Amino acid sequence: MGEHLTPREDQPVVARPVVSRTSDISVITTERGLPTQLKIGASEMSRAPEDLAQEILSLCQLSALRLQVARRRDLVKRGFSPAVARGLNLATEEDLAKAEEAAGGDDEELPETWMTSR
Repeated sequence: MGEHLTPREDQPVVARPVVSRTSDISVITTERGLPTQLKIGASEMSRAPEDLAQEILSLCQLSALRLQVARRRDLVKRGFSPAVARGLNLATEEDLAKAEEAAGGDDEELPETWMTSR
């Protein structure tokens, strides 16, 4: 009778790099914050290991929040109820806003090719 929609974890949200303030660290993660790509500039290698690790962790967490909010938006756009997103334990817009503020701003507006070497 009616078509039953089910959310798919493998699409259509696309991960984009999250870049440090110095532009020397870039990460791409899964929705849960596991890094799938990490780029560290040579200048960052002279930092204290704990500081570098903390910055990488913060970038991974921010990336995860962005992806989770994108997934939440996609689910709503596709007609799923907010209860579905809550059931998946996805971050909210408020969670993302707080993390962006703590990170010192939003770099979402940077061109996608900003970190690409030519």
